[in-house]
Amino acid sequence: MYHNLFDSHMHSNNSQNGEHSLMYLAQHAEEVGLMGMAVTDHVECLGFAEAGYKTRVYQSAVDTAKVSAAFRYRMTLSFGIELGVFPGAYDVADQVLKLYPYDFVLGACHYTRQGENFAEVDYAKLTEDERQTLMREYFEDQLELVKWGGFDSLAHMNYPVRHAALKEGPRLSLDPYREQVDALLRLLIEKSKALEVGACGLGGLLEHALLPAWVLSRYRELGGELITIGSGAHQAESVGVGIAQAMELLAGLGYENFTFYRGRKPTTLKIV
Repeated sequence: MYHNLFDSHMHSNNSQNGEHSLMYLAQHAEEVGLMGMAVTDHVECLGFAEAGYKTRVYQSAVDTAKVSAAFRYRMTLSFGIELGVFPGAYDVADQVLKLYPYDFVLGACHYTRQGENFAEVDYAKLTEDERQTLMREYFEDQLELVKWGGFDSLAHMNYPVRHAALKEGPRLSLDPYREQVDALLRLLIEKSKALEVGACGLGGLLEHALLPAWVLSRYRELGGELITIGSGAHQAESVGVGIAQAMELLAGLGYENFTFYRGRKPTTLKIV
């Protein structure tokens, strides 16, 4: 049984696809034994103004202040965002970072270069060459994200793989892209950025959401130490799902610690 349970990736109803209020998420987090959590509502650089993300971030900040006061001395709450970047829109990303003094920023690439969310791509209609091009471009865009460096932890490195697995048709894998994965891991370490372990797959909800063990082993082998763990919850019942199992997985791979963020600074927690 693990005690230092911290969920560093979840979405309230201030995200377009979030279902519950932050207060309700925090109540559930306390019920399932979390010591802390980071709310990371979505902010996308693509369509930032049109989707009203500035207002959404403001409301998330207000809600976080209220919930932090309500749960003071009972649970740690970090105010974060999941910042989705897009090629050519890093000026927007820079503006987003200036809006608030965040505790934690997840960095993510959610869109193809054609402006389609990987969650919406019909992978069955793509040729093998097109799927390979999509994955190569995805890794190139993640490298650009890490070179920019305005985030703390890289979210779901395997985002297209996860969503292809939800659809009928061909599966994607990180295995053919070990060279690209290696380059990305090396740059994360060079830039002192964390790697996220998406824990929901360990809770039995999305088995395909989990990063392959060889990626986590390789990160540690290269000297990587900063790991965040997040459920990626979009509803209260998913908060904390898989966190303990992720800690067990990491311990089995030789990790002794993982990380959460306050004031954009990493705090180390023992895997106990």
